[in-house]
Amino acid sequence: MSEVASLNNFFDAIEVTYCTFEGETIQLKMPFTLTHTAEATRAPEDCGTAAPTNVISTSCSYNEAYLTPLYTARQCAEYAKLGLMGITVLYSSGDYGVAENGSYCLTSNGIYSLDNTIFNPSFVGTCPYITSVGATQANPNSAVYEPEGACGQVIYYGGGFSNYFAMPDYSRYLDRSGTSRGFPDTAANGTNFVVAIDDTYELICGTSCSSPVSGSILTIGFINLTIYSPSFAGVFNDIIMGGNQGCGIAAYTALPGIDPVTGLGTPNFPKLLASWLLLP
Repeated sequence: MSEVASLNNFFDAIEVTYCTFEGETIQLKMPFTLTHTAEATRAPEDCGTAAPTNVISTSCSYNEAYLTPLYTARQCAEYAKLGLMGITVLYSSGDYGVAENGSYCLTSNGIYSLDNTIFNPSFVGTCPYITSVGATQANPNSAVYEPEGACGQVIYYGGGFSNYFAMPDYSRYLDRSGTSRGFPDTAANGTNFVVAIDDTYELICGTSCSSPVSGSILTIGFINLTIYSPSFAGVFNDIIMGGNQGCGIAAYTALPGIDPVTGLGTPNFPKLLASWLLLP
């Protein structure tokens, strides 16, 4: 296992030719640089040693602004290839609202700042060829059978609009931005998951919970083209409570219809399954 790894190592493992890809150095806009070499990872690379599964749920991310537009485009193209192979790829949308990892926002020239108000979206969640998953919660003093709200007790899940990627043709975010890829696409419960650690039980929260939960009901390839289509209207529970924050402000609010808080909403599995079975 590599001691230091990047997004490249995943593609190295599932696609042997990616190991020899000689693209640009991953210039992170931080006090360090990762290169696509064995020296950078300080361990031998695994090249084509793992077959991709039907569903891939990933709970890691970079700030989109850490990476160059060229690098993110190259990565995103690989996820498009996985979608064409019928593989579902889910990414958690992040846990720090619109400020994302480290709670940093951006200045007008893309410099990190704790006291500016330009939002800092997460990658790979902004890639239009994956399905980004946000988080919801059972509202305080409400039963689990009552409508949930956007997660905001412990985390503010990531959401908003990409600074790099254009709005894809399939998206219905048009009334929100008009030009940029909006995320997340969907959401699921992300609070109070019980885990056992050394014979003790703890509660955890995060989009790292909601993404794999969503993956457990999907085995059908790149789903965005379908779930945004008119024939799938109403198969997600619309979330209209809560919002995400960051950069010292309340950023977006969950509204009727699609929004950059919980996307289309949480899946209503019986309705989702019925609609999928009607597809040709």
